[in-house]
Amino acid sequence: MLTKLIKFIKFILVGLIWSVFWLTFMQKMMILIWNFNFFSEKQWRMVSSFWNANGTIKGLSDYMLFVTLLLIVVVWFSGFKYFYKVSYIRLLLKPFEYFSKKQIEKYSKEGKHVVIKNLIVGEKITLDELIEEKIKAEDKEKPVKESEALRQNISQKIIERKGQ
Repeated sequence: MLTKLIKFIKFILVGLIWSVFWLTFMQKMMILIWNFNFFSEKQWRMVSSFWNANGTIKGLSDYMLFVTLLLIVVVWFSGFKYFYKVSYIRLLLKPFEYFSKKQIEKYSKEGKHVVIKNLIVGEKITLDELIEEKIKAEDKEKPVKESEALRQNISQKIIERKGQ
């Protein structure tokens, strides 16, 4: 229910904003190019009387006016469809995404180096000794179960008897 309400609000807002923008833009273009205001009733009456008096379309300019009047509606629908599909949340988050990418690029271009701070220098330990210490630490954390100890004792006795 909430998603339907949000989609309906988006539909209304996108429709209103796109319609106001597109119709204002087209009105200014039509007045600039043909001196024709398609919101004016007087101008439409003039076109109607011209048409009823068997007026004909004579030049390229008249054809372009007719095609433009038809395309106003077609482009309005296609623009509305395009702007309705846009994810505006993602559009609002674009600056943060841009800043994040810039920061990543900034630090990745510096090169791969390691900064070691607060390093305690002590006796040098080989890798094998380090592994043995880790194993001993894990063994201390995990208490040996009695059954495992019993199995180890039995296997040792079997090995000893075979060796005799």
